[in-house]
Amino acid sequence: MVDLATSLPVWAAVLLVWGGGRLVSTVWLALAYPLMARAMPDNAIWGNEHGFGSFLTAWDGQYYEQISVHGYPSTLPLDAAGHVAQNAWAFLPAFPFAIRMLTASTGVPFTVGAPLVALAAGLVATFLLHRLVSDRAGNAAGMWAVFFFTCGPLSFLLQVGYAESTFLALTFGALLALERRRYGLLTVLGVVAAFTRPGALALPLLLGVVALVRWVRARRAAAGTGVRSLDAFPVAERVRVVVAGVVMAAAGLAWPVVAAHVTGRPDAYLETEMSWWVNFIGRVEFTPMTPWFLIAGRWLGVGGVLIVVFLLVAYPVWLLRRSTRALGSTTVLYSAAYALYIFAVSLPMASTPRLLMPLAPLFGSPELVARPWMRWTFVSCALLGQPVLVAVLWLLGPP
Repeated sequence: MVDLATSLPVWAAVLLVWGGGRLVSTVWLALAYPLMARAMPDNAIWGNEHGFGSFLTAWDGQYYEQISVHGYPSTLPLDAAGHVAQNAWAFLPAFPFAIRMLTASTGVPFTVGAPLVALAAGLVATFLLHRLVSDRAGNAAGMWAVFFFTCGPLSFLLQVGYAESTFLALTFGALLALERRRYGLLTVLGVVAAFTRPGALALPLLLGVVALVRWVRARRAAAGTGVRSLDAFPVAERVRVVVAGVVMAAAGLAWPVVAAHVTGRPDAYLETEMSWWVNFIGRVEFTPMTPWFLIAGRWLGVGGVLIVVFLLVAYPVWLLRRSTRALGSTTVLYSAAYALYIFAVSLPMASTPRLLMPLAPLFGSPELVARPWMRWTFVSCALLGQPVLVAVLWLLGPP
């Protein structure tokens, strides 16, 4: 498919691969639907309706529906022991409110509106991903990134009632805006992303690193030429960078404040998030940078801790490889910043694969498809992995 796509105009090639991916995902989801209908006919994971639309908006989609229709609860639910139970405050408002605007203006139900919004956002994200990769690594790399993104194991999430595709469109757009130094657009996209799904704090971190690198280079250039001005990074641009970073960081930290204000509990958001951890590691105090070590040690002992340490070393080394750097400094630095965020605050569980979807630009790394056997291996894993993850993450448990 990719070889055919590279012979077409870019827009048609991207559309072809995206459409083929959505067809494949629809087939697998359609095959899985009757299995869930028979196995769990009365399960609350997909609400009162048991149609295909309800199947596409199951699991966390129910929380988005609750937010879209009723908003957020002013009182947090508690379990029998008095601890905060799982509730809608764990989910950010941009995606469900966008669905509310669609359903209110057209009359379509949430079970139709949510997949439609996800599909549209996924298409936008696909075009932006291609541009982000192809601008640095060429059209072929961009098309391979598009293929793995839209046809890979997790691509079914681009058409279900989850906020993933919306967040990805905003993130890829923000990265392109940063590369073009359009800080106003970057700020808008970064702020909306901060109210779409956790993880947007990686953008102001990325901006800070990029700005620091440019400032150091400008100082060195000025020292080498004897010119005191920092024309390579002028004052006006530095001001825009600082404003953009501060605004995006404030947006990224705002949701816990909103939750505290509405519910009257300063720890409302943190305790809500921690309620999902209980089934994996029990009730613990949250400490940044420790969740991966905590669960690895709990389930795998010393060997698990060593695996985490290996990942902490291997991932940066891989990012620094020449073939990966061909994707450009923005993609590489964002991949480091976002992975740092995930490591710092998230607990490895079934949702971790989808949380890593913003790292999709790395699929454009030339080394992944450098040889025919590598291409066929990755293509086979992508296509065969999707039905496996549909079964594991959509039938057996929530992604």
